[in-house]
Amino acid sequence: MAREFTMLSQAMMAALFVCCLYQGFYTLLTLFKKPRYPAAECKRRYAVLVCARNEQAVLPELLKSIRAQDYPKGADIYVAADNCTDATAAVARAGGAVCFERFDKQHVGKGYALDYLLHRIWALGRRYDGYFVFDADNLLSPDFIRQMDSAFSSSCPIVTGYRNSKNYKGWIAGGYALCFIREARYLNAARMMLGTSCTVTGTGFLVSEGILREAGGWPWHLLCEDFQFSAEQILAGRRIGYCADAEFFDEQPETLAASIPQRMRWCKGFMQVVSRYGAAMARSALRGNFACADILLCNMPMILFSALSLLFAAAASILSGHPAALLSTAATMAAGSYCSLLGMGMLAGITEWKHIHASIGQKLASFFTFPLYMATYLPIALAACFAKVGWTPVRHTVTVNLDQLQARGRKTA
Repeated sequence: MAREFTMLSQAMMAALFVCCLYQGFYTLLTLFKKPRYPAAECKRRYAVLVCARNEQAVLPELLKSIRAQDYPKGADIYVAADNCTDATAAVARAGGAVCFERFDKQHVGKGYALDYLLHRIWALGRRYDGYFVFDADNLLSPDFIRQMDSAFSSSCPIVTGYRNSKNYKGWIAGGYALCFIREARYLNAARMMLGTSCTVTGTGFLVSEGILREAGGWPWHLLCEDFQFSAEQILAGRRIGYCADAEFFDEQPETLAASIPQRMRWCKGFMQVVSRYGAAMARSALRGNFACADILLCNMPMILFSALSLLFAAAASILSGHPAALLSTAATMAAGSYCSLLGMGMLAGITEWKHIHASIGQKLASFFTFPLYMATYLPIALAACFAKVGWTPVRHTVTVNLDQLQARGRKTA
């Protein structure tokens, strides 16, 4: 029996290696080129949707960056002040947004707030070509809407932008930042070059009104409503595009304690989506839908295969009576994983150096702590398998504006 468990552990290691090779191919594909779109005529009419819960500190800077867009037609701004106990609604209205206040403690989560906001807009009889979705802590580069419009005009009914970070302080925020930058630069860009589909990641994306009207609003309410939305669109044969030149900034948690509830929700939400759509996506992948195969391969398998390999190795060592073998296997896996993730983080950080608005020391330190940040996903994912996970708001306090970010970037370029 010990031999069988050893073989299973080795099989999981082989599967992990295949996943690394797969993403390595993506990296090579995008090292020297990024997808671009022809400039559009900027004739489309857009609305911006923001769901905000006690975000009076950060919302004003987002609204300023939306109003400062160089898109000729501008964009109408709508804010859902969702179960707020502060001045979010007043701040939204003072910043030029139409604000609707929502108080519902039974249906909690961004998906419900988005659905509420869409129906309030439609009740006014207003129509748009598409809707941008942002979180209150975001900041937009001045050409964000114009760049997204070019991608949207190139037969992409859903488009996601280049997700960067406002704060790069500490190993947790730095780990988040490198993850999002790497996904944009080395996953989404490759998907566009291969003609397949990306996924949206909660904020910084554009979706056509036709898709939302057909769906009857925003009916996606799992813990990862963005991933659920992506899975349904890919199964429906719609392509989610990526615009590398549409940069926006996001605030990241800076402590492990603050990040655990969020990432546990992400892991639990991924499991919910796979449970509901996994079989259909696997069948579609077997019929030649590469986008479905890609979404299954790129999200959780590395963590899953690592966990299973350790589990099988532990069983083999116990049954064989050689516990030292487990220590050797774990040490080998840890060293290999650290070196692989260090390489991933360094490559993303070096190639996107000018996009990272942090000190040189913070940038370099993040390369070496990135593997540690990723390693924390393993216990978080395991805990998510058994814990009851709900939607908890993330507190945002970084009130930096776009000029300050750009000035910080010029100092370390």
